[in-house]
Amino acid sequence: MEEYLSQDREWGVVTKYNKDRGFGFIKSKVDGKSYFIHVSQVHGGYLEQGYLVEFNIGINRRTGKEQAENVIVVETPPYRKRYR
Repeated sequence: MEEYLSQDREWGVVTKYNKDRGFGFIKSKVDGKSYFIHVSQVHGGYLEQGYLVEFNIGINRRTGKEQAENVIVVETPPYRKRYR
C-alpha cells in the first residue's frame, strides 16, 4: 500500500460524507485536521465514508478556509490495519 501513497500529498480517511448533498470531511492522518471535501474535487466523482484517500490542501474561494482538493481514493474498507 505504501507505494500508492505519495510523499508530497496528504492522506486520510473520509469521516463523514453526505452523498445526496455531495460534501463531507476527511480526517488527515498526517496532521489530524479535518478538511471539507466537495464531490467536484473527487477524481471519479464517487466517495463513501471510511474510504482511504490521498489529497492536496487548497483554499475554498467562498469561505477562505482550507479544503481537500484533487482527492484520489486509494483503498476502500476494510483496509490494512496500519492505515487506521
